[in-house]
Amino acid sequence: MHSPDPSPSHHWSTLQLTEFCTVLTGSTDEDQVLQLAAERASEALEAEIAAVVIDGKVRAHWGLADEVAASPALLGIGSARSMHLPGLGETHAFAARLGRGTRDFLLVGRLDLALAGPERQTVQAMAQLLSLILRNLRALTAERSLREQEQVLLRDKEREAAERLRLLDEVRTRQRLLEELLTIQRAVSARRPLAEVLDAVTAGAAELLDHRPVLLVLAESSAAQVLTIVSGDDSRAPQDHEAVLQVAGQSIATGSHASANAVVDTPTGRIRLTAAPVSVGREIAGSLVAVLDDDAGTEEHDLLVAFAQQASLALTDARTVEAVTQAHHDPVTGLPNRTLFLERLRGALNERRDDVVLFIDLDRFKAVNDSLGHSAGDALLAAVSRRIAQSLRPTDIAARIGGDEFAVLLRDITLIDAVAVAEGLIDSLRQPFRIASRDALIGASVGVAARQPAGDTAEDLLSNADVAMYIAKKRGASQAVVFEPQMLAETVARVDLISDLQRALHQGDLRLHYQPLMDLRTLQPVGVEALMRWTCPRRGVVPPAEFIGIAEESDLIVDMGLWALREGIRRLARWRDDFPALRLNLNIAPRQLLDRDFVAHVTETLLIEGVPADALTLELTETAMIRDPEKAGHQITRLKELGLKVAVDDFGTGYSSLSYLRRFPVDELKIDRSFISSMNHSAEDLSVVRAVIDLAEALRLQTVAEGIEDDEQLATLRRLGCRIGQGYLLGRPLPTDEAHAHLHAAGSPQTLTAPTAQ
Repeated sequence: MHSPDPSPSHHWSTLQLTEFCTVLTGSTDEDQVLQLAAERASEALEAEIAAVVIDGKVRAHWGLADEVAASPALLGIGSARSMHLPGLGETHAFAARLGRGTRDFLLVGRLDLALAGPERQTVQAMAQLLSLILRNLRALTAERSLREQEQVLLRDKEREAAERLRLLDEVRTRQRLLEELLTIQRAVSARRPLAEVLDAVTAGAAELLDHRPVLLVLAESSAAQVLTIVSGDDSRAPQDHEAVLQVAGQSIATGSHASANAVVDTPTGRIRLTAAPVSVGREIAGSLVAVLDDDAGTEEHDLLVAFAQQASLALTDARTVEAVTQAHHDPVTGLPNRTLFLERLRGALNERRDDVVLFIDLDRFKAVNDSLGHSAGDALLAAVSRRIAQSLRPTDIAARIGGDEFAVLLRDITLIDAVAVAEGLIDSLRQPFRIASRDALIGASVGVAARQPAGDTAEDLLSNADVAMYIAKKRGASQAVVFEPQMLAETVARVDLISDLQRALHQGDLRLHYQPLMDLRTLQPVGVEALMRWTCPRRGVVPPAEFIGIAEESDLIVDMGLWALREGIRRLARWRDDFPALRLNLNIAPRQLLDRDFVAHVTETLLIEGVPADALTLELTETAMIRDPEKAGHQITRLKELGLKVAVDDFGTGYSSLSYLRRFPVDELKIDRSFISSMNHSAEDLSVVRAVIDLAEALRLQTVAEGIEDDEQLATLRRLGCRIGQGYLLGRPLPTDEAHAHLHAAGSPQTLTAPTAQ
């Protein structure tokens, strides 16, 4: 008989947990998964016996005879620490439940030595992973069963399609959860920086909880007298941080799941702060806090507990309290991060001195990062931090807020002198940086904010400097702008517009209008382009130029784009009954293209609606392709493999380049309306249009002219050999019913023809 080593070095092996998860997710048979769980748990804990009890029955066991596995003593163990088993004698056992509100459990037992605290925590982590994997398998089984029971009637088909979408979403969520947990465990095993792992925990939890704020709160001492938020986007959390710290303290004090209500001004009313304890070794050291809806169910709570266990794994593996404190600093520059900067800013404001905050945003950093690589980008950020530090006094504090943004706290200084410091920083950062054996040229825009007479919190002061920086960016690169209260009006208006737009998306106020795409030789429609329109109950008709750009600056454009994708393809499916050759063009925003679920959404929607992939053309801007060329190329390739067409929208207005036309497998070039409107009056614009058409012909691409508004433009485009066009001359964007009637009037189903490459 061997005895496990009870030393700290034997605390839970993250490699074993990773292997446990990997082995279990490799099977799609529930009985096999349960048996593997018992075997792997026994092996990982060096235990003689292990069993999985589901619905009061032993479904799998290891190291037990069948008659012993069925004994009442085994089924009634609950959370007992010892029991007598026939043929084995006195056994030290520990049972971990498979999620909250269930009597199912994973049991591990040894004959000679009871399981230590960290080992019990490992069993709990294995039980949590097993619970998630079982739910995933059962969801897959339900989805397959539903697919086999499809009905012929349209009403039943639509209902089942909705249920299938729900199940697919559930499967995707479970799969993403398993992927997130496995990624975190691998990061812990690879000894990634603690701050990076903790950020992955809070970000992963927030994403799977529908982008709800999730914060990690740690106690600075074992007495838990001082609590600090060390990870998570606290800018999106409730304004009352005291409520966050209170529920975290409650969870830490009780060592169990704790919930509390906090009133937050949101369109949906009351929300609840929910916390799960986080431990370092045997001590409760913190809490993972999430902002959930008041009616959140068991699944959301279990997700939070699962990520809290991952935070515990990471913190325990870090071993030392000093490693925990490193989460307050940026690993690239060594500067304080946002959390620590705000803490120090709060302390400074309590001293009531004349302090000023600078918010620095680097100009052209992304271009350097994309061209030279992320390693060079990190080296550039480190060099920027050194230059900033060289421009400051010993009493001043610099921090990296995130990405290419920095903040500076200037202590006891006049506003005039603070502006001089900001301008000096701009001049310093304008000088070349030697990075990767090249000279990198960037700049900086700086917002300057002093404490207002009415008094500001640390968050207010940093936000004011951020607003001033945003104004500086709009006025032109490399400027310093001092915050003025009226600047908030523009920010408030922008936030108000986003709020109305989000409400419009959820309440169905968005609509798609359809503009015909015409064969310029026959003037017969070959397709339609879907264009988003918004009529706000409060604002009236809002022009796309006013809301599309703001939506693209936020994550809202991804949800709006998904709605447009599903609505457009649903409409195309119905219209193709009358017009079998009809095609649909949809505009795709850069963020939407780079979203990891985008290709899956396209695939699912086409399958559900029964639309062939070659009937859909996705229009991408040149900016979308160069924002992240590698990822964009991968996504476009996956779309092309489905059979979709890809068009470059507004060609000629951005970074038009032969290199990316050859790199990305596109099918169409859409000539921007600015060239079409002036080509008959500008030899230069006419040359551009001719060059694009000739280029497309050489590359065997289709050309589409946008914004055709008169007969002279139409004649010129015909003469140049452009096949497809759109514009007010040929047809305005129309609501659904009017667009359908226009298609009938323009040509019968037999006369509609699909576009062909030139």
